[in-house]
Amino acid sequence: MAFESLAGFRLTISQQNRTYIVGDYFAVFDDDTDMLDVYEWSSVKSYSELPDCFKITFEREEYTLPKNAFEENLQIIHFRSVAEGMLAGVNSAEKNIKHRIIPPKYDYSSADLSSSLYTGTGIYAEKEINTGSVSHIYSKLRFPIWLIAAVSAVLSFFGIWAIGGNLEKNYILYAIIGFFIGLSVGVIIYLILCIIARYRYSGFLKKDVSTAENIVFVVAPDGFGAIEQCIYSGKELIPWSFAKYYYETKYSISIVCRDKSVCCIPKRLFQKSTQNDLAEFIAARVEQD
Repeated sequence: MAFESLAGFRLTISQQNRTYIVGDYFAVFDDDTDMLDVYEWSSVKSYSELPDCFKITFEREEYTLPKNAFEENLQIIHFRSVAEGMLAGVNSAEKNIKHRIIPPKYDYSSADLSSSLYTGTGIYAEKEINTGSVSHIYSKLRFPIWLIAAVSAVLSFFGIWAIGGNLEKNYILYAIIGFFIGLSVGVIIYLILCIIARYRYSGFLKKDVSTAENIVFVVAPDGFGAIEQCIYSGKELIPWSFAKYYYETKYSISIVCRDKSVCCIPKRLFQKSTQNDLAEFIAARVEQD
């Protein structure tokens, strides 16, 4: 199990008259009846982190833990790390994580890090997340985008011909106009992707407390990771077998996991002399998109 160094977590929610104890087990103490319900993590049916709360569902009960019940952001990070660390390997549980800028903790496992690794620490910058998001979306939609642009160019050519007539004398002019209309359509779609990426980043800033924390980025022979510095113990990695592919931009290298989460690694946190070595190290272990 990953994040074994973290102590259990206790949270009292006065509005519910309940106290939650999160550790080796998930326990709920009812302050009104003095009843204690204890659950094993293997019995979790679903775990969700929403913008305003956590939800944990068992066979007959669902518990909601509002984020405003935590005293500070570090407590939210502590809670999610313990809970998700315990859920690692619980394949029967449905996991739903949204608005998370770094991979969920249940992707990690404990590892002994060797000396041949790359590490960097820092806070994400907007350009690193935005360019990565645009690159990721564009790589998946490149063909349909430029297919739409080409169809727009052809339709524009015939539309101008229908309006202006006299194709023999104006063929080159109509072709040039159609080409630029098609090109403009492709550029407009790309700009829309940039707007979507910025919107997503704004959502991260508002809904993910990790955006304000220093993140430790690790790339090692056994795996990789991006973990908040406040909880990092130097023993947690996402195995390379979890990686699906990676893509590179001017500012970052992003590794996409099989559960569709993304580990974005800013290049600026590494010396320029080692950035190429880092890219080659990753390329040797996972295919490029």
